[in-house]
Amino acid sequence: MEVQDSMATDVAVRKSTDLAQLDELEKILLGDSELPDVVEDPAEIQREIMAQLLGAESDEELEAVGNAIGWRELPGVPMEIHGFRWRPSTYEEGAPIFFVVSATRLDTGQRVALTTGSGNILAQLTNMARRNTLVGAIRALEIADTPTKQGFRPNWLRTPPQPMIEDAKLAGQRAAESRKRAEEGAGA
Repeated sequence: MEVQDSMATDVAVRKSTDLAQLDELEKILLGDSELPDVVEDPAEIQREIMAQLLGAESDEELEAVGNAIGWRELPGVPMEIHGFRWRPSTYEEGAPIFFVVSATRLDTGQRVALTTGSGNILAQLTNMARRNTLVGAIRALEIADTPTKQGFRPNWLRTPPQPMIEDAKLAGQRAAESRKRAEEGAGA
């Protein structure tokens, strides 16, 4: 969501659904463009959080605001991707930006916000957004066993095998039913 500001280049959050921003994102990822100035004003950040809360389309999405976890913590877990936002990274090495990915864990049925700064994943998600195949895609994080000479373990998003997807969805349905029974029991 672009922040309304007198300077058009001041942006707090960029979204995967904005094609003009995807053009800019691709240039940044390839090193052909510098990051625009980014609003770090606490009032603007609070406004951004309020907009996310007000724009939530479900209770799970509402409760996920501000609770992002690193995608590297969930390797192999099938995720249904809903979109991403990007922010400038504060790390000295690696990509100049990171993504906050909105997804649903198929093994639990819970909506999650995942963070990643992996260049491979940033490029994969950007490509999918450009081709309009991002929303609804099911991917699992794969982390290479062998590190690079710099000591990094490359990350990739892979389409899980269909039996794995089906097993995860079944587990997610069971988890959702269990949560519902627990909520009904707490209300009794």
